[in-house]
Amino acid sequence: TNGLSTRATHPSPFDVKHGLDSLCRPAQHDTTMRPSARALFSLLRIFVLAEVANAVVASNYAMYVWSQVFDASAPHCGGVYPPDKNGDNASCFYHPWNTAEARAHLWASCTLPGREVTRIFLSDVKSRVENSGKDATGQCDADLLTVLQEANSFGIEVYGLYGVSDAAFSEKDLVGDLSDFNTNCGTASAQFSGAAVNNEHFTSIKSCDGSYDQAQKDLLDNLAATRDNAAPLPLHFSVSWNWDCCSCSSTGYVRREIDWNGATKSALEHMIDIADSVDVQVAWNTGSTMQRRSEKPYTYWNNTKSGSTSTTQFYVLAYLNPNSDCRLSFAPHAKGALTNTDSCTTGERTEVGMYAAFDEILLSQTNSRGGLHYMGGVYSTGMPGWPIHSSGTSPTASPVSSAPVSSSPTVSPVPFDCNNIQSKGECNGYTDCQWSGNPSSGSCGAAPTGCGGSQSACTSNEDCCSGNCKGNGKCA
Repeated sequence: TNGLSTRATHPSPFDVKHGLDSLCRPAQHDTTMRPSARALFSLLRIFVLAEVANAVVASNYAMYVWSQVFDASAPHCGGVYPPDKNGDNASCFYHPWNTAEARAHLWASCTLPGREVTRIFLSDVKSRVENSGKDATGQCDADLLTVLQEANSFGIEVYGLYGVSDAAFSEKDLVGDLSDFNTNCGTASAQFSGAAVNNEHFTSIKSCDGSYDQAQKDLLDNLAATRDNAAPLPLHFSVSWNWDCCSCSSTGYVRREIDWNGATKSALEHMIDIADSVDVQVAWNTGSTMQRRSEKPYTYWNNTKSGSTSTTQFYVLAYLNPNSDCRLSFAPHAKGALTNTDSCTTGERTEVGMYAAFDEILLSQTNSRGGLHYMGGVYSTGMPGWPIHSSGTSPTASPVSSAPVSSSPTVSPVPFDCNNIQSKGECNGYTDCQWSGNPSSGSCGAAPTGCGGSQSACTSNEDCCSGNCKGNGKCA
């Protein structure tokens, strides 16, 4: 049942969604609604969505746990997430699980009532599990055993996370160390539950002009080898929504089809077939767009894979770290901002807004789950709208008071700066970066066809690279 908790008397997600549209959305002809009334409608919609989602499905979120958590109280950064982690900026981050205090914060952030995280993708494991899991003195890593055991006590699955993200797909040669660690160092209550891979090399070879056809097939071969090498542990793989399409516009969607392993399917369909579970990076901060961008891969997974194993899952991933384009993330300010909040043309960039987006997706994708990218990006940091969680805190707690948004201008989409990128997930939907494993050597790739240039046909702002779909159905 994948954690589902349904009620037979509850209306269908279709009925609920259309009921909410009429209940919680102002009439289209109403152009005089006051800001206070609009805010009230927004809060009402968030509340109703949460109540509906709780009746439709249990939480069971997944969360990335990279090697650094932002400390909003660090004096050097003054509560503003810095654009990089170099020099003095490094003092604003700490390791998420190598001390008892850090682990307590992690577990409190994973166990919010009704919003439980039941699977984490844990970074900083490579050097701890290689060489059969033992160091030069023959000892197993004590910190790693502790975090695995404590996670198990909270019912949280731990997947070892690799993110080399190179053309050789080096992760395929690393994932086997996880099961070796389980064999040589693990206990009944301290074991990895799976392997997670965040290789984004496909972004640099996703062209549909034929020049990368063999490279795309090679990547699928490598992904299959990674699955085989990870066995008996299940493999989780992170994908981008626009890997599925040559043209991703809602008005002219063209699938990226690959003839591989005796079958012609879209790129994402092959990847879903290979991996046990996937998260889809949808790179937007409104539930409606997140739902639209994940719908095709979700439908395929739900029809072909859901329930096939006890561990298969489909996660819709929300970015929680600041991005140069504010619309791609739920962070309260854009990357490089000088204040801890700024305004944005889309999204409710708070914890409550993120959960409302997940709840909206559940109305039509009832077997999907939310994915958080990532712990300490802004989640559970104490930044405006993102309360620090400790034992007993509520996921619907009032947002932390924020600085006046009027003090900082609305952020417009800008080309993504690939210098000093810290994680693969920072690559946005307009200008992609090739992650090389070195935080200072990202390289820009060609803009994907997921957004249209000037005068391209559009139905919504996100169809346009400019972020402006004009009334005549053309991008500005």
